[in-house]
Amino acid sequence: MSRHRNIRNLDYDEEYDEAWDESVYGRSVDDCDTCISPTAEQYLYKRSGQGNFSNFFQHQDEIVEEDVEAQPEVQKSSKPKLSDEEEARMLSLLDQIRSVLGGTVSEDQMRTEVLKNKFDLEKSIDKLLNKAQPDFQAYPVQAQHNGRADKPVVTTPQRPQQQKMKPNKTKSSTAKGHSSGASRQVTVVDSSSATRVVRGFDVTPSATEKKTHNSSAFEDSVVNGKTASPQVSTPKPVKLPTKQRDASVDVRALYSASQGAAGKELINLVVVGHVDAGKSTLTGHLLYQQGQVSQRTMHKYERESQKCGKQSFMYAWVMDDTEEERSRGVTVDVAERTFETERKIVHILDAPGHKDFIPNMISGAARADVALLVVDASTGEFEAGFESNGQTREHAMLIKSLGVSEVTVAVNKLDVVQWSQQRFNEICSTLTVFLKSVGFRSSEVTYVPCAGLSGENLVKPPSEPQLKAWYSGPTILNAIDNMKSPSRDVDQPARFSISDVFKGGSSNMCVAGKLHTGYIQSGDRLLLLPHTSAITIKDVSCNSAPGSIFAGDSGTLTVSGVEPDELSVGSFLCDPAKPMRRTTTLQARIVVFNVIIPIIKGTQAEFHLQSVCEPATVRKLISQINKSTGEVMKNRPRVLARQTAGVIELELSRPICVETYKDCKDLGRFMLRQQGNTIAAGLITEVLGDQLFSSGASSL
Repeated sequence: MSRHRNIRNLDYDEEYDEAWDESVYGRSVDDCDTCISPTAEQYLYKRSGQGNFSNFFQHQDEIVEEDVEAQPEVQKSSKPKLSDEEEARMLSLLDQIRSVLGGTVSEDQMRTEVLKNKFDLEKSIDKLLNKAQPDFQAYPVQAQHNGRADKPVVTTPQRPQQQKMKPNKTKSSTAKGHSSGASRQVTVVDSSSATRVVRGFDVTPSATEKKTHNSSAFEDSVVNGKTASPQVSTPKPVKLPTKQRDASVDVRALYSASQGAAGKELINLVVVGHVDAGKSTLTGHLLYQQGQVSQRTMHKYERESQKCGKQSFMYAWVMDDTEEERSRGVTVDVAERTFETERKIVHILDAPGHKDFIPNMISGAARADVALLVVDASTGEFEAGFESNGQTREHAMLIKSLGVSEVTVAVNKLDVVQWSQQRFNEICSTLTVFLKSVGFRSSEVTYVPCAGLSGENLVKPPSEPQLKAWYSGPTILNAIDNMKSPSRDVDQPARFSISDVFKGGSSNMCVAGKLHTGYIQSGDRLLLLPHTSAITIKDVSCNSAPGSIFAGDSGTLTVSGVEPDELSVGSFLCDPAKPMRRTTTLQARIVVFNVIIPIIKGTQAEFHLQSVCEPATVRKLISQINKSTGEVMKNRPRVLARQTAGVIELELSRPICVETYKDCKDLGRFMLRQQGNTIAAGLITEVLGDQLFSSGASSL
């Protein structure tokens, strides 16, 4: 305590006045004042016994002093004088060589080679690479101990003084570690071409162990100066199926038998229209009157909707069955139901009408054959949906571009305007002109007045006197029953688009979607694209026939033999003998909608095909054509403005599976959207740089 300040008796005034006084602050401790224990003093100054570091080396003859003067590589080389231009050129070449070789070659060697080759970059790099190329025989193999491979040892060039050692000999010196069982190993491997010293930590194996399991044939060949090719593990090839099924099937006969004695045809109907036009309510009430929804279920929906203060949504909840859709009061995803008429099996698709869910609407409309366009007859509501930003106009253009052949216009909520015939005629005249400009003929459009909430003129003929006074046409159900069903390509190769993936009751995965062409039954072997995986169909769930699905049907397939993460929305199942084509570049004919900014080279948009949504870039504008005749009006145009047509080349961000329009109409149509607006619709005319898949063994 004598060395510390006396805090109790310290006079602070004296401390501030005499800050320099050593009695207050103390002084520095000199080296001579440091106390050393006898043991430490003996170790430091006597350095006897284990303090001698030379005892750690058992073979002192291996330690060779470096003789810098004897090494010709490190001798100073006289640099030739270069002009300013040559020096700048030299520095530029040195930077390029250093970017290739790194620090494996000194700057003097690089300068020498550049001067020898007269500032030729390629020759200089080749010469330096040949000089710096290591000898394969001088690299030892990773020693394996206890079933695992240690880190590869590092090799360093042998100095000229060590070349006096006998060739093909191996010497090692070990130093015992103080904590682990590993030992310090210094291995010298001599060969006729080069001599290298290997340093690293390893456990020195015994002679017996070398002869048994620790010494491999490749390691022996390296030590003996012989080269051998290393064992490279290659992935086992995955064998893809060569055909869909073993036995041949008469698909056309099975399709005729599946329709039954009544011979009812399948038709896919999509319900589209502006938001709040009453699409879900009309569809739900139609299913209820058809007997597809029980009275008990409707009573439950009525009670629940009353509690939420949305009693008018009771029929809409038949289609909007998710919590999000019921709380928001809008349709988010495409709802699917099936019912029968006198001549048809109708698979109905209720598409969302909100602008934010147009991609979902495109996915549903791409699977449809005909459409039911619902418009609101209320004052101001029809005009709001028919304006440039309304979904009535956009949905009509989309369904025509997606191949819908026939449309029925349901003038809904006509009871709000007291069943006014003048309002009905006004709406019909406005839509007739517009639908004709889109491409629908007059024979393909039917107008039906109705009221979705009250159920007037849906299934039964109208009973309202005001409506009966001036309307005697078909009901909504009759209009749907009179629509023509397109032909089914059941004889073509199978093409199934996946729109939903979920886990079934068993451990197998299930995929839902539409079969565009072909025929699929239980036990078939298909190809999953673009992942290129073999898949087996365990079960088929469809309304047309149990255990099978035909072209045009929407159903659910239970699959096996594939990882769940490989199944995704937008993938395809196809016939392995005739697979689809996968590409990132395609050529297409497009029709430009009412866009503000014209389409130019480099325009980026979203590419929509069935359930596929991928970023795309317009890589080339090939020509501008006439929309009606297809005649080329201008080659290589600079822009494609609104209401024009042209041939373009698209580049996608990643490979997708497509078909040309002439091979498969459903898989040859697409949409281009940008910033929430649909800017163009197109047909795929040519697949550029396609990747065809061959059946058999494929290495994945």
